[in-house]
Amino acid sequence: GHAWRARACAILTGIGTVRDDDPQLTVRAVETTRQPLRVVVDSKLETPLSAKILRGGPVLLAAAVDDEKRANLLCAAGAEVLVLPNAAGKVDLKGLLEELARRGINEVHAEAGCKLNGSLLREGLVDELLLYLAPCLLGDGARGLFSLPELTDLKGRHRLQVRDLRQVGADIRVLARPVNSEAH
Repeated sequence: GHAWRARACAILTGIGTVRDDDPQLTVRAVETTRQPLRVVVDSKLETPLSAKILRGGPVLLAAAVDDEKRANLLCAAGAEVLVLPNAAGKVDLKGLLEELARRGINEVHAEAGCKLNGSLLREGLVDELLLYLAPCLLGDGARGLFSLPELTDLKGRHRLQVRDLRQVGADIRVLARPVNSEAH
């Protein structure tokens, strides 16, 4: 028989989502004894001490600044703080994913805003996209999915390969993978 390997999962979000939406990011729709590790990319350790994400299970704050006083307050509120700066003074996202892998986490779901989503895509750290398209139009003032540089020509586009497409209720579910642009 095949050996069954447990999939350890993390949910990745950014400080903007924590501030704007105050999510808890726990599994509530199904019974589970194991909650995913919630990971917040929070360069300046700005997560409010009252944030819901600090409750309901393990949470890791990935920072770029080594602010011991703020880190101690957040640790007392239930978080683990990991300082991983890159050369630009932001969180080293590749280093963060490598650290999660070292901890045995083999699946990371990003539930984030356009800034973190854009950074993950630009740095080549996205394996798969799961998108739900609702049958409504929000206009050009709506929040985008990825913060990316403005295109001057189509060479800079991010190509996707659709792997699965289906209707779920009134929504369209799209499973796609980024395509290496050099291959096309």
